[in-house]
Amino acid sequence: MGGAVAIAALTAPDPPDVQGVILSAPAVWSRDMMPWYQRAVLALASTTLPDLELTGRGLKIQASDNIAMLRGLGRDPLVIKATRVDAIEGLTDLMDIAQQRAGQIKGPVLVLYGAKDQVIPKRPVGVMLKKLASRPDVRFVYYPNGYHLLLRDLQANLPLADIAAWIDQSVGHLPSGFETPLVAAKLSGDE
Repeated sequence: MGGAVAIAALTAPDPPDVQGVILSAPAVWSRDMMPWYQRAVLALASTTLPDLELTGRGLKIQASDNIAMLRGLGRDPLVIKATRVDAIEGLTDLMDIAQQRAGQIKGPVLVLYGAKDQVIPKRPVGVMLKKLASRPDVRFVYYPNGYHLLLRDLQANLPLADIAAWIDQSVGHLPSGFETPLVAAKLSGDE
């Protein structure tokens, strides 16, 4: 969700003054890319049951390969375990904005995405990358063993080293070796 917040903030009328932005598994899954039945259920539930709380139980979505970390989050009383439908609708509104405005981001951008991300599908990220494809200051790194929580995964050292290298010198080689030219980023699947 942080990536969507960053995109919305950086494309607002009075954006914060930053030297660049890092988008790790950005939440850009807008309504127009969701299956019709998901949009319909969200619209109905947000109108009729906005305070209904939902969990991710039963969805069989794995956010990371770091099981110990995931269990720790599950035991942490400060981590939200159930989310109200109206909050999910708000998040979806934010993702709509992020996808719509992604091409308007100014300054250098580093996009990180894992091939095993089960939270944000590949297609929305691919659509966002197409909006940025003509920009020489946008870099994309595609981690073959990365999940949604790239910076908490068992191989978090790879994206963290890439981030450090990019911050230190936004041009040049990234240590993971997984940088992919935007024109070669074929993220069109809906898996």
